[in-house]
Amino acid sequence: MMRFLLNEFLLNDSVRFLLKYACALAGEAICANVIFTFCGYDMEQFDHIFQSGKFRRYDYGRAKNLLIYDSAEPPNYNLSNIMVSIALFYGSGDTLVDIVDLKRLSCTLPNVMDVYEVPWPNFNHADFIWAKDASKLVYERVLEIMRKENPNNVTSSTKIKDECYTLNL
Repeated sequence: MMRFLLNEFLLNDSVRFLLKYACALAGEAICANVIFTFCGYDMEQFDHIFQSGKFRRYDYGRAKNLLIYDSAEPPNYNLSNIMVSIALFYGSGDTLVDIVDLKRLSCTLPNVMDVYEVPWPNFNHADFIWAKDASKLVYERVLEIMRKENPNNVTSSTKIKDECYTLNL
């Protein structure tokens, strides 16, 4: 677990150095909980999504689901109802993101304006915050999209829909 956290999440040298020695003193369980606190990691909800393979409301179990949802299974979120423009960013080194699922999500959402793979092969989930080059690799593009300085530079929705068709998603 600690090897995963140090190698996958925390590639910043100073953070790795501090955590290596702090975690050795405190123990892996405490260290992992501290890291997950800062990363906003919700183990229970993540576990439900991981086990079901579906993006849906919380699963309370059959009896409580029947009371809350009037169904034995929790309902899936209807992503086609999300009308706000969305840009999806990912890194190919992110083991927490399945690229096929990301492509499927981009095909399900009705108003995706950009699907962007960060051009660094080791870029992972925490690098969006911690990477020393995040401003060049990610933030400038985010700001450009938000400012709409160059709307032709974002992936066109036609290109995204063509890829959905090609991938049969």
